[in-house]
Amino acid sequence: MSEKRTEHLFDGILQSAQKESDTILANYKKEAEQLEATYVKKIEQAVEAETKATENRLAQIQRAEESTIRNLQRRHDVSYSQRLRLLVLDLVAKKMENLVASKHYKEVLIGWIAEAAIGLDQSEAIVNYSFKESVDQTMLDEATKLIKKAIGKDVKLHLGTNSLTSLGIEVTSLDKKVAYNNQVATRLIRHERDLKELMEGHTCRKG
Repeated sequence: MSEKRTEHLFDGILQSAQKESDTILANYKKEAEQLEATYVKKIEQAVEAETKATENRLAQIQRAEESTIRNLQRRHDVSYSQRLRLLVLDLVAKKMENLVASKHYKEVLIGWIAEAAIGLDQSEAIVNYSFKESVDQTMLDEATKLIKKAIGKDVKLHLGTNSLTSLGIEVTSLDKKVAYNNQVATRLIRHERDLKELMEGHTCRKG
């Protein structure tokens, strides 16, 4: 084989090898670009997913904090309302004690006696009162007049003992099987709703 022909053959082999190499490199470059684009997209998706997860965790933390704050506020409000209720009850009791000796308080007692007798719904009843108060037959007579005026019935009231431990009166049947408690503490319980509304209004104004 001549030298010229040999060189021509080598040139052809080299050109073919170069062409094949260029093709392989181009394919690798294309695959690398595709792979890089895939990883970039995956990274973006991972970052987006982590961002959303972080936002969700932060939102959960915020909701938990808000719930804790609301619970603490409710507990504070309940505690404040309880303290306010006890204060109101104490003030009412002291106010009533200060009025015991007054004419106005006797009028109040007469009204309570009449109210209790009507509630008891007996033709005869016994009126008991606390050791701090003074109830006499004149007051019972005034109460019977109020009962007659209110419901048109004649009720005979008997003076009982001053054995009650807290302010107010209690009217019982003659056999003492039924009773109508009209003591201050009991009356406050009956007006619990009004007292609660009063305190809640006070609490709202406080806030």
